[in-house]
Amino acid sequence: MEPFIIDIAPEVGQVHNLSAHEGEEFIYVLSGSVEIAYGQQKYLLSEGDSIYYDSVVSHHVHSADGQPGRILAVVYAPF
Repeated sequence: MEPFIIDIAPEVGQVHNLSAHEGEEFIYVLSGSVEIAYGQQKYLLSEGDSIYYDSVVSHHVHSADGQPGRILAVVYAPF
């Protein structure tokens, strides 16, 4: 498992290309709001919220509402 603190800049008019890979991810929102596109669903997370998912499902993490966000991401990738 590898932990990362990631600052997510706001995006305007961006097309979010989903990606998929082996492993699992845990995301905890430290500040701001982020949107998680996961398969055909979207999840809006605010400060203090978290999500855990299987990375083989197509996904993308980005800022929500044009505001910056900061997350703790813990990623597991099998070798």
